[in-house]
Amino acid sequence: MKGKCSLKMKKIALVKWILDDSGGGERVAVSLANELTKKYEVHLIGITTKQSDLFFKINSKVKYSNFFDHRVRLSKNILKISKMLKKYFIDNEIEVAFGIGITANVFLSLAGIGTQTKVALCDHTNSITDNREFSQKVQRYVGTKFADKIITLTQEDRENYIKKYGVSDERICYIYNWKEATLSDVSYNKKSTKIVTVGRFDYQKGYDYLVQVAKKVLAKRSDWIWEIYGSGNQDEVDKIRNLINEYDLQDKLVIKGLEKNQDVIYGDKGIYVMTSRYEGLPLVLLEAQQYNLPIVSFRCPTGPNEIVEDGVNGYLIDCYDTDKMSERLLELMEDSNLRSFFSNHAKDNMEKFDKNKIIQQWIELIEKMTGE
Repeated sequence: MKGKCSLKMKKIALVKWILDDSGGGERVAVSLANELTKKYEVHLIGITTKQSDLFFKINSKVKYSNFFDHRVRLSKNILKISKMLKKYFIDNEIEVAFGIGITANVFLSLAGIGTQTKVALCDHTNSITDNREFSQKVQRYVGTKFADKIITLTQEDRENYIKKYGVSDERICYIYNWKEATLSDVSYNKKSTKIVTVGRFDYQKGYDYLVQVAKKVLAKRSDWIWEIYGSGNQDEVDKIRNLINEYDLQDKLVIKGLEKNQDVIYGDKGIYVMTSRYEGLPLVLLEAQQYNLPIVSFRCPTGPNEIVEDGVNGYLIDCYDTDKMSERLLELMEDSNLRSFFSNHAKDNMEKFDKNKIIQQWIELIEKMTGE
C-alpha cells in the first residue's frame, strides 16, 4: 500500500529590529516574507514593534511574531534578545534566518551559535558610509565574522565589503530590491509643475540640502510646488519645518505626511528629487521611474548610480553640491521637452529590477544555504 508523500516546507525567518515604520527596510521585510510564502514556511519577527497594525500588509500565510510591544534599548537587551531568538529558532526548526538591516547583526549572530540555523545578514544601507556611528562599524564587523552569508543591495557595496572587511567572495552576494509591477494607468504629464520627494524625516535623507535647493529654484520658478511625503523623527520634522518657515517657503514647499496611495504621491508630478546623504538601494527611485518621472538625485553611496542613467532619464549630481543640483533642476523645470525625453527613458534599466528574477535569486540562495 502506497502512502501519501507530503513534502515538508523549509522553514525560514526574517528578523527586523522594528516593523511598524513606513521605511524601505520595513517594506522589503514584509514584501519578501509575503512572496516567499509561495515556497517556504515563513516566520517574520519584529523585535521591538509598537503597533499591531503595521504600515505594510502581511499576508495570512506569514507567521508573524513580535518580541516586545514597546521600544527597548538594544545595548541593554542584546543577550536577552539573542536567547529569545535562539529558543524561537530551535522550537520552530528554522533552517535559515535573515536579518534585515544591520541592527540585527549582533543578536542574530549570537542566536545562531549552537543551533542548526544558518544566519544571513542583509545590509539595507551600505558599508561605505558607516563612519558616522561607531555602533554601525561594530555591527558590520560582527556580521562579517559570524554570519554564514552577507547580502548587500548593490554590486558597489559588495565590493566594498570584500575590500574593507576581507569577506571572501563566496560568503557575500548582492541582490537588488525589486520593483512592484505598477497597477496604475496614470500617464506622465509634462505640463505638471510639481516636484516630489518621498522618505522618512531623518538626517540620512538630507532634507536640509533639499530646503537649500528649494529656496534657489522656487525663487526663480514660483509657479512650481514641491511636496514631501513621509514621517519620522519629530525633531527632524521640526528642524526642517523651521527652515521652510525661515526661508518663507511654507506655501511652496509642503510637508504632506504619510500616504499609502502611490497615485497620489507620484501621479500628478513632473520631477522626482532625492537629496540623501547615503542609501542602500532607494526604492523611491524605482517607484518614481514606474511613473515615468525624470529624476534629479545626488550621486550618493549607494544605489542612484545603478538606477539612474545620467543625462538619459535623469541627472546625477556630485555629493552634496546644492548649487549644481539647483542648476540642473531648473533646466528641467524650464524645459518640458527635456522632461518628456527623460520620462520616455525612465524605464530603460528596469529589467535588472524585475520582481520574478529577483525572487528567484532569493530562492536559489535559500536552497544553496540549506544544502539543496
